[in-house]
Amino acid sequence: MLRWSHLALLLTACTARFVAPPPAPKGVVRADLHLHVTMAQAARPLVHGESGDGLLATFGGARLLNQVDDQMLQASGVRLAFAALWPPFEARVGRTALDEALEQLDGLKRFTRRRSGYQLALTAAQARAGLAKGRVVLLPQVEGGEGIRQVEDVDALYARGMRCVTLVHFTSNALGGAAKGQLAKGLFGLSLEGLEPQGLTPLGREVVERLFDLGVVVDLAHASDALTRDVLALSEARGVPVIVSHGGTRAFQPIERNVSDELAARVVKGGGLVGVTVYSGQVAGVPAEARAAADVPGSCDDVIAHWAHFAQATGHPERVMLGSDLNGFVVRAGPGGSCPNGLRHAGDLSDLYAGLKAHGQSEKALDVSGEVLLSVLDQVEAHASAAARARALQAEPPPPPDLFDVGF
Repeated sequence: MLRWSHLALLLTACTARFVAPPPAPKGVVRADLHLHVTMAQAARPLVHGESGDGLLATFGGARLLNQVDDQMLQASGVRLAFAALWPPFEARVGRTALDEALEQLDGLKRFTRRRSGYQLALTAAQARAGLAKGRVVLLPQVEGGEGIRQVEDVDALYARGMRCVTLVHFTSNALGGAAKGQLAKGLFGLSLEGLEPQGLTPLGREVVERLFDLGVVVDLAHASDALTRDVLALSEARGVPVIVSHGGTRAFQPIERNVSDELAARVVKGGGLVGVTVYSGQVAGVPAEARAAADVPGSCDDVIAHWAHFAQATGHPERVMLGSDLNGFVVRAGPGGSCPNGLRHAGDLSDLYAGLKAHGQSEKALDVSGEVLLSVLDQVEAHASAAARARALQAEPPPPPDLFDVGF
């Protein structure tokens, strides 16, 4: 029988206390489009460690141990991030999917209050103010629209702080179709052929329009191609940019969860962004012809290859940036190649950026990704309706009970 003492020993073997390197040069503001900072609270008691307590994973295969630290983010230049909140479904008895999402939005506020290295921002102006104070700025992002059963639910989430939403996650929901075969890939390593035919549902179309009215960034990660095209048609008609927060290129790994060159280019042409994940399951399998001579398969060189491909395919390297998915239960690169220690945690992102530069990526494009994200926020906010925002703020529901707040 596994005793708590045994678990403690296991955690000790897999974690360590790290001293962060010096901060990145002044003026470097990089972005991460998908970073989990509160997973220890969202998925308790499974996940251990939280930014600021010094507990960090020591190898890329450690998925249930914290991988995020504000000093390490600062050292890598990552100072602006969408703070991903998951799971937004009925994970706890007595809560609806909407309740869970609302609770996690509240949890992010509590996190930033007790961790002084971070600042919550709900607008581009607030983000700029937080950066001026030297903080790591977090923008609330709900991963998965399972909690949205009617358009009014979008208002409730906006009022509670949601400023970006990933419409679908592992499976299709009331809003539309998710990329085919994600659970088969994640759980069993199986790649299913074909594409999910479901695009946006009628409710999904209403929801996307309401999100645009409120100035909430729409994220197409995890979406089917059909849903992506439906959303792009709506966004292009209104001139509102959208993002794909985290993924790899389908040119190297032909799964629908990865992004085709056509759709990546279309997102960027509309003023949007593409984020590159560090999840080995999406960035492995880089063909030999896409590798540099000294690249090491299975290392962070795989991430660099996917990044370089997106930069070339879209023609706008400044709109390709990190979408790490750290703390997202993902396996990361092992030691070797451009990252001697692998991608254990945020402390290794400095090596990743150095590797990107060594492989020919523009230093300017890498170092101003935060400013590019802020410009996208400006655009999304500029297309919002002040009246719609005011109505949403009046409809805020009371916070849900924290039924599992038992001290894990």
